[in-house]
Amino acid sequence: MKIFRLLALFVFAVAVSTQVVAQKGTKKADEEFNNRAYTEAAKLYKLAEATTKGLDNKAAIFFKIGECYRLTAQFNQALEWYEKAITAQYDKINPEVYFSYGNTLQLLGRWEDAVAQYNKYNAKGGDKTKGNAAIEACNTASKKKNEKSKIVVENCVELNSPALDMCLRYSTKKGDQMVFTTRRQATKGDRTDRIMGQDFSDVFFVDVDKKGKFGVPQPVEGGVNTEHHEGASAFTKDYETIYYTQCRDEGKAWFACDILFAGSGGKGYEMADTLRILDRLENDTAVVGHPTFTPDDKFLIFSSDMDGGKGGKDLWYVTFDKKSGKIGKPVNLGDVNSAGDDMFPWVSAEGVLYFSTDGRGGLGGLDIFKADKTGDLKYGNPIALDYPINSTSHDYAFILEERGEAKDRIYAGYFTSDRPGGKGSDDIYHFSEPPLEFTLVGTAYDKNTGSSLAGANVTVTGSDGSSVKLTTDGNGGFSLDKSQVKANTSYTVDIQKDQYFGTGDKFSTVGLKASTNFAREYFLMPIPSKDVEISMPLVQYPYNEVVLLINDEVNSADSLNFLLDIMQTNPKLKIQLEAHTDFRGKDDYNQILSEGRAKTCVDYLISKGIAADRMVPVGMGEKQPRTLTTDVAGFKAGTVLTEKYITALPKDQQEAAHTLNRRTIFRILDANYVSQGSK
Repeated sequence: MKIFRLLALFVFAVAVSTQVVAQKGTKKADEEFNNRAYTEAAKLYKLAEATTKGLDNKAAIFFKIGECYRLTAQFNQALEWYEKAITAQYDKINPEVYFSYGNTLQLLGRWEDAVAQYNKYNAKGGDKTKGNAAIEACNTASKKKNEKSKIVVENCVELNSPALDMCLRYSTKKGDQMVFTTRRQATKGDRTDRIMGQDFSDVFFVDVDKKGKFGVPQPVEGGVNTEHHEGASAFTKDYETIYYTQCRDEGKAWFACDILFAGSGGKGYEMADTLRILDRLENDTAVVGHPTFTPDDKFLIFSSDMDGGKGGKDLWYVTFDKKSGKIGKPVNLGDVNSAGDDMFPWVSAEGVLYFSTDGRGGLGGLDIFKADKTGDLKYGNPIALDYPINSTSHDYAFILEERGEAKDRIYAGYFTSDRPGGKGSDDIYHFSEPPLEFTLVGTAYDKNTGSSLAGANVTVTGSDGSSVKLTTDGNGGFSLDKSQVKANTSYTVDIQKDQYFGTGDKFSTVGLKASTNFAREYFLMPIPSKDVEISMPLVQYPYNEVVLLINDEVNSADSLNFLLDIMQTNPKLKIQLEAHTDFRGKDDYNQILSEGRAKTCVDYLISKGIAADRMVPVGMGEKQPRTLTTDVAGFKAGTVLTEKYITALPKDQQEAAHTLNRRTIFRILDANYVSQGSK
């Protein structure tokens, strides 16, 4: 929608598109309305209505009064007068009453009611493209509100007043002071603005402590504030000069808004001068305002309705040389602009452009968009910020908190909105995405009995170089809190206990977008006695060969990695690695084959960094048939796979038995191994 009250925001007035009431009794009211003096116009329309004859003429006045209230953000009063206009059948004359009614409901967050009015607007002959876009915005807003958002938005109640407050900006390098625009009663101008019925606006400053708590707002001292409108400020990167918008109001005449600047001096600012972006002798109507600088101070970006733009207000820029005071000619910022009003630019330290527009759809009113930098004053496709930063109300004047080191910052900042529930007509809001929090909770168990293991030693090592050592409690538990588990970090968990195989785990917070509690259970297997055969995943070899079988279907290296992990996690283990064959073939040949296969496995583990003196390869040939300790492949636990047993099996079962005999296993030789180099 066209935002007629934006002059009150130091956004510049747009042409009135509503129907002019053709009544002699409303002539003065129409003049005030067309001059955007909505507060005064509403009073005059009410006086005129009392003496106006004819239902159609009264209905038109009702509609105009509703518009006055809507354009000054007095939405409940606006609804009352739109309802009167509809009761008087103004919709038969102008279906825009339904659109304005729907728009007011939308701004109040009453989306279902707004959709009903937009549907009536379409049915009564309104612009269906406009009506359907508004319906889509309401449906999207309703959906977004029902979705759980990580963003927390809070009204800056200690900063805001019952009047308009907007455009909060940092004004010192340390970030310990900010400025904003306000219409509170302490402003310098002693007149009442005819648009909003509030005092004229000034620039105020406020101290901010390290926790973001505001002090008491005070007017900036010196030559900035006058009896006219001042606001929408920006600073050069040294914060020695303030640039701000001024809109002169001489009572009966508006003057085109301009950007002024003033250097700091003493307790306040020196007398201001005009930054002459336009030659006012040639162009005294185009408005200029909303200054912001690129991080390097080379360019000043602003908003203006000068000729050559895409729509109402566009974003423009000029080259800027602070030392010489020279600026270049205005250049349109290009594709970021829309056919609507594009305003309130701000550029982050990383060069991302944020601005507000009503020309790109969105949730309603002004929405905040961002565009990533692709080159000097070149930006990618603008993307709307999500709810709850954007709403169906007007949302604008966005900035990020940029105090401290970039790596330590959370996503937080400020913006202005006239959403329902505020303290004044427009309020300053703070938003933040609470920092992601990660924790680890683990429990260690005996793998055989399932009982918890107290006294196990746990070491958690992070990719950032951090290391935490702790011991499991009486219930086998241990935990790391949010201060010990960091974002964008990968961790390795190592658990050791005497007489148990150590075990471990890996987890990572890299790329996670939500807070997470990592819950882990660790099962430690008791170390068996030296004469116990320990099974491992099947290691296969090509027929009659000693090399590992690796093809599209089998990767025996993966099987050996099971043992590799045990050896790496348990550096005090020394093992005997045995390779067994089935009984087919000659005994001597099977012995040699098994020795070669055992050596192949040991060589693989050596190549992965396991010390050679921790492993003894032994070829067992066919001498030791397997005794099954569990049911497997259709054979019962306790079965001994001897030659006699296998040859008595049906042919279709014999190969399965041979496969079980062809195995690679290991036994513990020493659970307290010490490397030769450590002695």
